Amino acid sequence: MWSLPILLTIGYIDWQHRRIPNTWVMILAGWAACYAAFSSGINAEHITINIGIGLILTLPGYIKGIVGGGDVKLMLAIAPLWQPLQLLAVFSIGIFSLLLLMSLIHLISKMSLTKALYPNTNSVSNTFHRGIPLGSAVAIGAVFMSFVT
Repeated sequence: MWSLPILLTIGYIDWQHRRIPNTWVMILAGWAACYAAFSSGINAEHITINIGIGLILTLPGYIKGIVGGGDVKLMLAIAPLWQPLQLLAVFSIGIFSLLLLMSLIHLISKMSLTKALYPNTNSVSNTFHRGIPLGSAVAIGAVFMSFVT
């Protein structure tokens, strides 16, 4: 999938800064629109369903302050890239994998050997306090989906 480098860039930026720049979302949305225009497997009905799925998955988190506006825009930008069930798989696998990764990083940062070798790793131990980087989750899910399909 040609959108993978864009998604990986967004995932990296979101992991580092917990922000998704509008420029990258617009690049992804443009690429996704071109992909949908020339893809025989994606139609307007699938895109409409995916927009609904994206809003259902992100708007409650946005209202509660768990995810940011960039996360909502990202879900709308990726709507044309997959069939509805594939989009749900990208999201679900990505969230599950990301939470496992964040838990592992948190656990490693609490180990005494890690504290002894790297005493100034407070930013790593604050992994959960900084919020959930949904862009990173989508990137992880997209990588997985690119290997499956």
